[in-house]
This record gives sequence, structure tokens and C-alpha cells, in this order.
Amino acid sequence: MRKRIGAFLLSAVFALSAPGLAMASGNDISYNGNDTTGKDIMLQGFHWTSANGTWYTTINNMASTIGSYFTVVWMPPPSQSYSTQGYLPEAWYNLNNSYGTQAQLKTAIATLKGRSVKVLADIVVNHRNGMTACPHGRYINYSNPTMTPGTNLIDGDWDTVYSGTQKTCSICANNNHGEGTWSYGGRTYYNDDYNAAPDLTHWATDTQNQIKSWQTWLKDVNNAGFDGWRYDFIRGFSPEHIGNYNTNSSPYLSVGEFWKFENEGLPSSARQALADYVNASGNKTMVFDFDLKRSLNNAFGSTTFSGGSLGSVGTNTVNGLLGWWSQVAVTFVDNHDTGWSPGGGQNHWNLPNPCNGDLISTKAAYAFILTHPGIPNVYWADWRDRGTDLTTVIETLIKIRRSNNVTRWSDVRVVNAENGLYAAYIGTANAEQVAIKIGNQGWSNYESWTPTSSLGLTQTFTRYYSGGHAFCVYYKNTAN
Repeated sequence: MRKRIGAFLLSAVFALSAPGLAMASGNDISYNGNDTTGKDIMLQGFHWTSANGTWYTTINNMASTIGSYFTVVWMPPPSQSYSTQGYLPEAWYNLNNSYGTQAQLKTAIATLKGRSVKVLADIVVNHRNGMTACPHGRYINYSNPTMTPGTNLIDGDWDTVYSGTQKTCSICANNNHGEGTWSYGGRTYYNDDYNAAPDLTHWATDTQNQIKSWQTWLKDVNNAGFDGWRYDFIRGFSPEHIGNYNTNSSPYLSVGEFWKFENEGLPSSARQALADYVNASGNKTMVFDFDLKRSLNNAFGSTTFSGGSLGSVGTNTVNGLLGWWSQVAVTFVDNHDTGWSPGGGQNHWNLPNPCNGDLISTKAAYAFILTHPGIPNVYWADWRDRGTDLTTVIETLIKIRRSNNVTRWSDVRVVNAENGLYAAYIGTANAEQVAIKIGNQGWSNYESWTPTSSLGLTQTFTRYYSGGHAFCVYYKNTAN
């Protein structure tokens, strides 16, 4: 969804820290994918300009290729929406939208499932757009389902109906602007108001029941057939509610978007907040690793590709939630909010590519997330729309990951990390399946570095820039 993004003062700190108070000692959780193998790989199955009326047909036609590389697909918001992209939902139960018809959606989901792919719906339940006017001329009336102003809605300081002029009604809606707080480990977090539509009062039993009923309906193959949820803008409501909704709906996988940093009022670090959110949900959801995203952006942000900040990628192991609790981390390079989309996108916080459009930073960042634990999420626009070379890199790395048994919980051992160089082993200690080197300067022998020969790791996939290694992946098993 579109967000107001401040000027973040970001640091590239990829260092290992002792687990924070919210850390669950690496324990696995419910609703985080394939609990048996830990080998899920996710695709964001759309971008910011995918709402072209035929997108569901595109997904259906691509299902065989998708199933060759991915086990989970995150689909766009399914409901009729005031906004083209779906993030200002109006009628939850109307699944005819800018991406296609309900029938086309059902067909695409069924085809993906036929390829053993699980399908997630983008659930927008923090807020809802008004459809018709109340007696005072404010657009806060709802149908499908009906919601009662003053009971289900918050008339917040910024709540509008997206036109910039039609404020919600302080007479009809709840005039208490507070969004509430939640706490974990002695830290208190404030829920945020969303500025484009009235927020829902998740603490109201009727609101909770409406959301639960809708999720049950969405999982029914007669209506859609979704397997799980990507929760939008979870910084707007307390994690206990996601735990409640997931207990009721039992998703295959749940992942939430908690995009918030220290300069936005967090009482602690961003990755501490991510871990706290998971814990406070009752360990019933994963989250996108925005703290790792911050570190990747900074690591590749120099004016020429050198991995100039790679020394802070991990002096002992990686930063982000990934370095604390990989079982709950969904890692990513870019998405529909942060990155590029065909024909123009939001580009709120895209990974820097300073080298004249050759995308070497993006390739190296994918080499990182696809060789490391967690569940990696690949962005559709990166996979399909930025040239065959990037497509080949992503697909080859996925094959390497699968063939060499990299899982959500694989160990990471950093060999060296300094400006211009990151080198690490991934897998069981002293029997690692994969190693990676990123960067083209630093460490005097970086050009000749190879993993310990006794491990049997062979350099068979390399990308170059200006005569130096941009990244190099070593692995044991043939990449099928």
C-alpha cells in the first residue's frame, strides 16, 4: 500500500547481537509455511502497475513456470477497492476488481494449487473506505459487510475518504482518535492511524467477527480458495488480533507488514520491534524483515558497486530479524511499495543500483537472501520485468537453494566482513552445503578466496563487475 515515508536515517548494521528479550531462542512457530522441510520460497505475484484488468489471467497462464520455482504466491488485495491497487477496500465480498473477475481469480488459484503452490491473500483490515454518505454527507457507510459507524470505525485525525476533502463524520463515527497500545518485554508500542480511510476498531467483538467470517469465506474454494494471509499495515493494530484471526482461520502461512523504524517512535530497535510483534501475536505470524532490508539498502548504496558497507553486513552473522530468529523472517530485496514497477511505480525505498542500470546490486542482494535462512520473497517485477539476466540469476539461485537444502533455520557462519567484502558459510557447521562471497574490494585475497576444500564446495556460479567479483556462490549439489 502507499505510505508516507519520512527521511529515514538508516544504518547498515549487520552485526550479530545476543537475542533480545523478545527472542524466542530460535523456536519455530505456527503459520509460517512448510513445517516439515522449511524450504518454502515465496513470490510476490504482482507489482504496483499490475492492476490492468487481466492480471489474474496472467498469473493463471504463468502457473506452470511459477510452480517450477516457488511454493507460495502472495496475491494482491482481492476486494473491490476505491484505489486501483486494492489498498482502500470497499466491499470485502465483491471479488471483481482491477486485477480481474472473481471467476478469473478462482481459476488462477486452482491452477496454482494444481502446481502445489499455496496462495496468500493480501488482507487489508487496518482500514476501510467509505462507499456512501452518512446523513451528514460523510462517506462512512458500508455494505458487504455492513459495519456500524461509532462501533466499528475510528474517526482519526487523518481519516478521510482519499479525496482530501471528505472527512469522516465525528458525529457518526467513534470520536475517540486513539488507536491503542500494546506491550511486550517491558516495551510499549503505539498503533498508528492510517491517513486515507477510517480505521477499524479491532478491539470491538463485532469487527473481529466480521474479519473472521470474511477469512473463512475467502478460504472456501467456492469463493476463492486462499491458503493464508499477507496482512497489510499491521503497525495500525495490536498483534493479539492477528493471533486471534489466525487461530480462527488456520492459515498455511501468515506474514505481516510492520514497516516502522526507530525515528518513528519505536521504544527500541526495529528488529526488536519485529520480534516483539511476533511474540505478542502468540507466535502466530511471521513478519517481513524490514530491518534486513534497511541493511541491504545501505550495504549497496555506494556510488560505484563495491559493496562498500559490506563490512557491516555481519561481523559474526547477519543483522535484521534474520540474525535473531530466522524461522519468523520473510526476507526481501524490494516490493510493490519500495521498488520499481513497469511503467512507473512508487520507488519509496528501492535498493540502490548505482552502476548505470546493470542491476548488479539487485543481483547481489538476491544472492544474499536466496542463500540465507528465513523464507525469501522474490518480487515479480525483479523476476520477470527487468531483463533476462536478472531472471536467470534469480532462477539459478533458487535452484541452488533447493538442491542444497537451505532452509528457514539453516545456520550462518560469517568468515569475514569488512568494507567491500562479505563471505559466509550456510548450513550445518563443518558440513555446509553453500558458501557466498559478495563485494569486489577489501580483504587482500578476496579474488582468490574459496571455501575450505574439505567441504567439497565448488565455484560454479559467478557474476562480475569491472573485473572484480560482485558475488560468487559455492555449492555442493548440482542445481536442478
